Amino acid sequence: MKLYPFAAIGLLTCASGLLAQRGPMPPAEMVHAARLKQLGDSLTPGASRTAQLGRGPNFTYALTHRDTSGGLERHDAWTDILVIESGSATILSGGVQEGATESSPGEWRGGTARGATRQVLHAGDVVTTPAGTPHQMLLAPGERITYIAFKVKAP
Repeated sequence: MKLYPFAAIGLLTCASGLLAQRGPMPPAEMVHAARLKQLGDSLTPGASRTAQLGRGPNFTYALTHRDTSGGLERHDAWTDILVIESGSATILSGGVQEGATESSPGEWRGGTARGATRQVLHAGDVVTTPAGTPHQMLLAPGERITYIAFKVKAP
């Protein structure tokens, strides 16, 4: 006599109990387009301006506007996900960062990125830079870019 179907039903019943929600959760957090525009318009002109939008236990997100290139950087513990809102730029990423200085634990700045790749970014693009990957935002003279940057803690 086979008991396999009964064993499967028992396992599914136990597993569904483990997956049950333990209590009420807050609703989704939302930043409306009008608020993003207001924040973007409020950022004063300059090399790079950022307005924090929110944070959680393993992530942050902010609106950034820049009109000059940034420096080469690498975050050992954070993945960056950028959603390009407007403008364009080039991202230099990948390869091996050489000659960098550790500005704070796990945060590296400067040097060069041997073997890095250049990719052009435009409005609507999404770019993910995994933790530990060197990257740099490059802007040509007169170029501007606005994006939402999500920083997600690496596992």
